[in-house]
Amino acid sequence: MKVKFRHRKGWALLVLVWIGASRVYGMEAILPPEGGEDLILFSEGALNQKSGETKGAWVEIKDMPFEKAFRVEFVKKPKLSKDLQFVIPLKQSFKKGDSVLISFWVRRPKSSGEPGPASLFVQAGKGLKRYEFKFSPFRQWEQHVRAFEAPDHFDPGKGNVCLHLGSAEPVIEIADLRVLNYGANVKPSGLPRSRVSYDGCDPEAAWRKEALQRIEKIRKSELVVEVVDADGNPVEDAEVKVGMRRHAFRFGNTVNVHLLGAGEEGFPYTKKRKGLEFVTTWEEAKKYREVVRSHFNAVTFESALRPHLWTTLTRQKNPNLRGKMLLMDSAIPWLRENEIDIRGHYLSWGAMDFNEIEKVYVGNPEAHRKWLWAHMADVLSKTDGLVTEWDTINHIVAWGKHTYEKEYGGMEILAEIMAEARRLAPETTHAINEGKILPDGYKRDAYKRVIRFLNEKGQAPDTVGFMAHFGLTSLTPPEELLEVYDDFAKIAPKLQLSEFDVDAGDDEELQADYYRDVMLATFSHPNFNAIVQWGFWENAHWKPNAALWRRDWSLKPAGKVYVDLVKNQWWTNESVRTDVRGVGSVRGFLGDYEITVTGGGKAVTKAVKLEPQGLRVKFFLE
Repeated sequence: MKVKFRHRKGWALLVLVWIGASRVYGMEAILPPEGGEDLILFSEGALNQKSGETKGAWVEIKDMPFEKAFRVEFVKKPKLSKDLQFVIPLKQSFKKGDSVLISFWVRRPKSSGEPGPASLFVQAGKGLKRYEFKFSPFRQWEQHVRAFEAPDHFDPGKGNVCLHLGSAEPVIEIADLRVLNYGANVKPSGLPRSRVSYDGCDPEAAWRKEALQRIEKIRKSELVVEVVDADGNPVEDAEVKVGMRRHAFRFGNTVNVHLLGAGEEGFPYTKKRKGLEFVTTWEEAKKYREVVRSHFNAVTFESALRPHLWTTLTRQKNPNLRGKMLLMDSAIPWLRENEIDIRGHYLSWGAMDFNEIEKVYVGNPEAHRKWLWAHMADVLSKTDGLVTEWDTINHIVAWGKHTYEKEYGGMEILAEIMAEARRLAPETTHAINEGKILPDGYKRDAYKRVIRFLNEKGQAPDTVGFMAHFGLTSLTPPEELLEVYDDFAKIAPKLQLSEFDVDAGDDEELQADYYRDVMLATFSHPNFNAIVQWGFWENAHWKPNAALWRRDWSLKPAGKVYVDLVKNQWWTNESVRTDVRGVGSVRGFLGDYEITVTGGGKAVTKAVKLEPQGLRVKFFLE
């Protein structure tokens, strides 16, 4: 059973895995199977609020499998997600071990497209076990269906169903919420579950085979090793070990400067994200650094180099934990020691109303320009030779009433920013960056318009970045991604994924499948030089569902995909023996290698770089 959500040229498919689905108003819905006892009455729910200000009301809904929804409008956002709760009391009891089904519809009709995290709890009572389901409401209606085994005994008067909605602003609507008990004789695995798929996910899809062929062709070249003795004669049957040290392609991720740079005295460290608290211990921080060192060859600081934070990094009361010290004296030296490239995020943002520093210049472009030029001179002089690439203009298309283009009366300011940044840092790569190009896709034409303008003004970006935050309703088919890549490659020779992640809710297999396919499609395209992700550990991720490593550092399925691709399938470690000519060859992935040749009781090691034109290197066993 399928329901299709239209996005640009492709389809995202919500696959309903229960045969009891029915078609209503052109949309297929999962119908709970017969035999379940309703445990709640959705209409009896009520809002409980500890902070912020919201308005809740029942509203009429047309052309859906339900007629009403409960709508919550945010006037003032709550401090924490749990500060706004929609609570429905239990009407019937159920026992530990019973199979319980949850089904509901949800949307955020005025969202920007990004997910707003929320949680549903089935609670037995204070101090007792509960079931939690985390979900991400998007702009379109989605049905969530899950089944679980009751972890405790649940009774009316004590138990309830509770939704934490404090981070789901600006408007959220919930409809047709049902909780049904099927008893102990039915297993949760026998009850329906909503799933999402996408066009092109078939393992035998033509695009996939073509991508693998391109990877073999454009990401590898011939490494030929010639071995001779002291007299210059070929050495037959010498062992040649070819070990890759570093990939030429940048596989990067965003990092937190505190987790990377603070000493033991800086932990435990607490970070608040969307109303939730994430605490990191010193042992976890050491593991964090080891994962960065061993799995990524490039990083982007998530916040430390943003203009409004760069100017406030010295305000930490403890001088040993001040941001600039952690950044300049600890984190950056550690990254350079481990041969990890640093990408600066960002010099400027294409709108004046994103942060407090720039908001004061709305309506005064001359003063804004003076501030921005001073900021660029400061940060670029202090990071010269350390940061290899900058998001020189982040969110260059931007949105709203106060974009640079509107405030300055045209796009000329964008070319001027690029020119000034290049004057200050001529050896650095200068990139532009924008979202809603790959998922959703509604900024594609606007982005191309900006790129063409910069090209015409002689300030073509060195790299064009695509923010690639994919969610359940924006799983752009891989074939469409490749078409978009081809289209942009006509005007921008160097491309990269600059902020890649996949949030598939609690569907870890879907996350892994789509993550793999984006990696394959992107790595196979000749114009891409990097895939930079926007988080890897659940405890330090802006969207925890999109992480590769769980809170306890176990690998999620998507994490296993990443490690297998980058450290196995796309990594070259081989051993060959020389022939009668003294020659051994390997076709390897482009990058840095250490080669050790052993023969006649002698061994010689060399460090070499394998580039697209290939390499022939001679070893003397003297």
